[in-house]
Amino acid sequence: MIIMHTSQCQAGMKLGRSIYTEQGHVLAGRGFVLTEYAIQKLQQLGLPYLHIEQEGTEDIAPDQAIRDETTIVLHGALTHVMDELTNGKRETLSTHVVRFCFDATKLMVDDLRSRRNHLCLPVHLSTTLADGDKQHFLEHAMNVSVCATRLGLDEGLDSGDLHALAMGAMLHDIGRLLLPNGLQARAMQGDRTQYMKHAELGFRLLRDSGFPVLTAQCALFHHERNDGSGYPFGLTAARIHPLHQWISIFDMFDTMVNGRDNGVPMLPHEALEVLYGGSGSLYDLDKVCRLRDNMALFPLGTTVRLSTGEIGVVSGLHADSKQRPIVRIIRTPEGDALPQPYEVDLKRQLHLMISGVGSDKLAVQAMIKPETPAESRSNRVFHFA
Repeated sequence: MIIMHTSQCQAGMKLGRSIYTEQGHVLAGRGFVLTEYAIQKLQQLGLPYLHIEQEGTEDIAPDQAIRDETTIVLHGALTHVMDELTNGKRETLSTHVVRFCFDATKLMVDDLRSRRNHLCLPVHLSTTLADGDKQHFLEHAMNVSVCATRLGLDEGLDSGDLHALAMGAMLHDIGRLLLPNGLQARAMQGDRTQYMKHAELGFRLLRDSGFPVLTAQCALFHHERNDGSGYPFGLTAARIHPLHQWISIFDMFDTMVNGRDNGVPMLPHEALEVLYGGSGSLYDLDKVCRLRDNMALFPLGTTVRLSTGEIGVVSGLHADSKQRPIVRIIRTPEGDALPQPYEVDLKRQLHLMISGVGSDKLAVQAMIKPETPAESRSNRVFHFA
């Protein structure tokens, strides 16, 4: 099975993972044969990629951080949060929605606890969402929460603190919903001072809604940086709780990889290099190294483009070099399917690099037209994204 960008899919391909409506109903089940019309509709409905059953990859089983059922419940909880804050203009969340968030994150904790030996994996929505800002918000919230909760399990946090951390990581950006322009507000555009208020707005909302103090503080401190250059208080490392330092790192990593705020998405190893560039000042070096050692930068099944232009799928990972996986080549640089796929081990073939991934729109364009020059990427150290 492979993970492909929806625009790369062709009629006749079979789904390897079910697709759900925003309400959690099955829209197209596993084994559904795609048609041209179905592909167009799925693109219109906001699904950036699909899990596809492809000949030659039957032995590759993309893992998931949490079960589809858990993702749907988390999606529902976050959607209720968004609906109350954007439609009702409330100053606190209702008891019902707070309870929903408690129950949803408990389900996620239980999922991750049952998968203790697995790497930290990204969460990708399998629900149809035409609103790009909402999709980014939901996926970002789940990704940061999964990573933080995985860390909390490894750290041996007690159940109370672990649950509070999971909720705080999931709701760390909730203050963005309270800004005048909501999710359309951008850190690098317009009034940055106004945007920076989302940390304090989120803290007050969570505190006043009855969430644990640790949960509310995740919203307050997730933009603080070790050298005191962050906000809202400009705290230095000694005054920032280690758990909040972790959330700031996970938040930044996921932001760079997924290209929020209309930014150009970075490849995972590029984002890791940016974090390394900020270690010792913005971030703790040991924490960045732990993210490197525990994050599946290119999960099994991910479609990638190599520096040679060839297209393949990640078929194996190295415990000591997750940024250099084993790739099964399935297409030529021109996009033609290979009759006999073969594998290359990037750990041993150092002259090869991953230059695009299947969920990267730029990479997809390059897969279709290899001669198209890639848009330049930024290597700056981020503070406010």
